[in-house]
Amino acid sequence: MRTHLPWCGIALMALAACATSPEDVVKEGAPFDFSSAHTPYAAAICIARNAKAMGGGITGEERLLGDSSTEVVVRAASGSRDTLATVHIHRDGVLSKVVVWVSRSLRADTRGFAHKLMAGC
Repeated sequence: MRTHLPWCGIALMALAACATSPEDVVKEGAPFDFSSAHTPYAAAICIARNAKAMGGGITGEERLLGDSSTEVVVRAASGSRDTLATVHIHRDGVLSKVVVWVSRSLRADTRGFAHKLMAGC
């Protein structure tokens, strides 16, 4: 008797291949530029908090990128590999320069989504 485990493995690999990575969103997403009076780290925490506040299981994960930059990866749901937005925050003098790339696969107003992420940040 044969098992169907190889087919399950192939199906899982196909699903993983379809997931949108943070790098894919930066390459192919819609970019929106902002400035923030916060440090890159404080802005990243604010953006991640706004992502989580949207509900529906949306998550925001902050990562340090060197000494003066941070990244926030916004995912569709806890544990999901589908990236809705990637945010890079860099120190630019007194202010922080923020670029929000929103996935073009998002079935919503991409500009509005970027503005919701940046609200109060």
